[in-house]
Amino acid sequence: MRIKVIMSDKAMSRETMDAREEMLKTALSSDAAVSVDCIKRGPDELDCNTDEAFAAAEMVKESIKAEREGFDAIVIYCFSDVGIDAIRENVRIPVIGPGETSLAAASMLCNRFTVLTSESANIPRTYRRLMRNGIAREKMVSVRALDIPIGELRSNPKATEEYLRAVCKKAVEEDRADGIILGCLGMAGYGKTIEDELPLKVIDPAFVAVAYAELCVRTSLTHITAVYPAFENNSHVEL
Repeated sequence: MRIKVIMSDKAMSRETMDAREEMLKTALSSDAAVSVDCIKRGPDELDCNTDEAFAAAEMVKESIKAEREGFDAIVIYCFSDVGIDAIRENVRIPVIGPGETSLAAASMLCNRFTVLTSESANIPRTYRRLMRNGIAREKMVSVRALDIPIGELRSNPKATEEYLRAVCKKAVEEDRADGIILGCLGMAGYGKTIEDELPLKVIDPAFVAVAYAELCVRTSLTHITAVYPAFENNSHVEL
């Protein structure tokens, strides 16, 4: 089994993507392989709705390529699930969004959850998007920020962990949250110690998404054309 993980920003080095592969394969069975790549055009990082719009078209192109190359599933490596509906119109293999998958997990395991994003400037965009999801409308009690630029989340792990611990503590004390969703995949792996220190279930969308992708392949759980009609390109867009 081969799972393609596509990062929605183009400014990722091969070294960074290789490190993501090593991290993500710990969530998979020994016979499942993961390959991480990023879009070739579009934004360097996703900081706003405009970035997401330009990234979405490139995500569709990379997903079509992945299916043609024989991959069994696609994971969108962004909590915003950039381009997920359009991608499902263009491929028939499972397409997994970390955002919707982690919200589904939170609906089963949490009564009140907080979503963490990287910077306060992202809170309005994240909140508006999540309010379109019924699970978030029912159980999400806040969106909070670490206030660390996305590009710096992994450059200083100790500082990131300290910020994360402080924000999670506030979520428990002020929001009465019992769950945390790491709402930026740059935070992947940073929540491991939080559950030992606070009464919280920490949901890490990066690992949830790749593990769910494997499950979908093994159980033939994928979208159908009755829900996502195949794109026939009658509008003559460039793919």
